[in-house]
Amino acid sequence: MKLKWVHVAILIIVTLVLTGCGKTVDEQVELGITSAETVFKDNSNKPNKTIGEIQLFVPSGYSAKESEDLNNLILTKGKDQYLLFVNEYEKQDSKLHYELLKKDSSKKVIKEETIESDGAFGFAAVIEVDEDHYELITSSGGAKISTISEDKKIDEKLANMMAITRSVELID
Repeated sequence: MKLKWVHVAILIIVTLVLTGCGKTVDEQVELGITSAETVFKDNSNKPNKTIGEIQLFVPSGYSAKESEDLNNLILTKGKDQYLLFVNEYEKQDSKLHYELLKKDSSKKVIKEETIESDGAFGFAAVIEVDEDHYELITSSGGAKISTISEDKKIDEKLANMMAITRSVELID
């Protein structure tokens, strides 16, 4: 277990160091997808916040609040805004969000990766919106978070987004 933490810590440090080196969008996307996969498989972030019937891990620097729809939460970090959707009827192995993405032929998917671990299914995807903006999506079971991002810190955002979606628990 300690070895997993060491790997995660090293991955985060490498991510932070490389972020300062002006990586290209392609490098950020590759590292982000890889980081999201590592976070999904590690699954070590336990919920630290409860909003309504949803418990979730909110990384440092992020804030979370309810929206008008009880199944949606809005998370923010600085000027970035994230929408977390939680479908209470989907199980951990649900592929619904992924199947919906694949059916939408209007989306220009730059990179996607599916992940399965311990009976759970998830994915991370980067979609080109325009020359300088990308839609980032991570999902785990019935939880999906997305944001529109400039071409900066895509790798960090994907790792944090996966940590959030992977941690979601519903209160019975």
